[in-house]
Amino acid sequence: TLFNQNTAPAAWNQTQFMQLLIGLDQQMEQLERCRAQNVEREEPSLGSEHPKLALKNYFQGISQYLQGKEYSH
Repeated sequence: TLFNQNTAPAAWNQTQFMQLLIGLDQQMEQLERCRAQNVEREEPSLGSEHPKLALKNYFQGISQYLQGKEYSH
């Protein structure tokens, strides 16, 4: 909604803007957890699917967030 209005950021609905920022912040936290899991992994040959699963879950979370807000992919 914010980006479709073709208005300056100063004119954006502040509630929608805060919801967007909160959602993006949550996604950044998930991404950081994924990155931390990758760093903590000791042997590359063990559990190589674990970071892939975490990344898949991360992007599924983004998709679910967008669908919940009725945004298109």
